[in-house]
Amino acid sequence: MAIHEVTAEDMLQRCARCGSSNRLTLDTLEVGVARREDVDDGLVQLPACPACSSTEFLIRATEGEPEHPAPGSFGHLHQLLVGHVHAELTQRGRLHSMLKTKKGGAGKVVVSPLSQEARERWFPRGLRIAEPPNEEPRTPEVSSQ
Repeated sequence: MAIHEVTAEDMLQRCARCGSSNRLTLDTLEVGVARREDVDDGLVQLPACPACSSTEFLIRATEGEPEHPAPGSFGHLHQLLVGHVHAELTQRGRLHSMLKTKKGGAGKVVVSPLSQEARERWFPRGLRIAEPPNEEPRTPEVSSQ
């Protein structure tokens, strides 16, 4: 379930089961997975893989979790991208319906957006980790900011 690239509209994910690359639109994802009467706001369920039907989850690092033991490694960069996707979805209001109805709603969901410093240090060529062999990453769009 590795994320290889995140753009303003979508993300490129590689299925852990079959290895296929899937481009997922961010507006189809939501923060939160229901378990009985509670919703885990640290999870994002991904749609089933079109190739093998496997279902995967993104798990945001918990608040106060120690620094990643291998800065710059694939695992570290992936953790940063997962946090970024989670924060982006939360800021867009893409929350499970039970989170929206809870008192406080999105204000209660922990959000850890990727800082500009982290972007510049770890993702100088855009929010991507490695280029999957069967799909080229998109060219970063030039921002007017």
